[in-house]
Amino acid sequence: MSAGKLAPSEKRLASSLDKQLIHELGPTEDQGLPHSISPASASPLGSVNEVATRKLLINLILTLNNTFADYDFRDLKPEDFVREASLEMVMNSLNSKIARVDDALNTEFCTKLWQALTSEMSLRECEIYSYVADLDDDALSIGKIWSVNYFFYNKKLKKLAFFACWIKSKSRSRSIEEDDDDDGMAMDSDQEMDFELDD
Repeated sequence: MSAGKLAPSEKRLASSLDKQLIHELGPTEDQGLPHSISPASASPLGSVNEVATRKLLINLILTLNNTFADYDFRDLKPEDFVREASLEMVMNSLNSKIARVDDALNTEFCTKLWQALTSEMSLRECEIYSYVADLDDDALSIGKIWSVNYFFYNKKLKKLAFFACWIKSKSRSRSIEEDDDDDGMAMDSDQEMDFELDD
């Protein structure tokens, strides 16, 4: 997802979210009133008092909404995201998870993934964030054995790329669709991996 024009519905949502965040922060010194310190004013994304931080949060929400159209992420707060410590840790974590499923896939897929992202996003210049999924009701948790997601944000290039990866049991997915009351999850060979890459 790169900088560009938003659809009318996205513009309305972005404007609504920004007003909501400002309202939650309370009155400011610029309004001639004592500054109200809110828990949302300091977050993994930065100070929500700053326009750039609120814009980043809104872009993350819009990206999730566009990627998972059946879900609505508008109620997410800055605390629903974490900032990753380093690119190396992200790469090692993802490479390791994929290698546990298929070592050959790890070598080929991850090499192409990091090459594509580096070419498009200049990864060394990116801030990296993850969305902390709701384990009870979320596109990145329902029916998934595990999932990972990363937002690569290059402030200089004004680009945001989103990557999500998960593994799920086909039998588990079928049982959910059929409203099966059995909540057990079995690890077996009948599994599939889905990859999503947006840039």
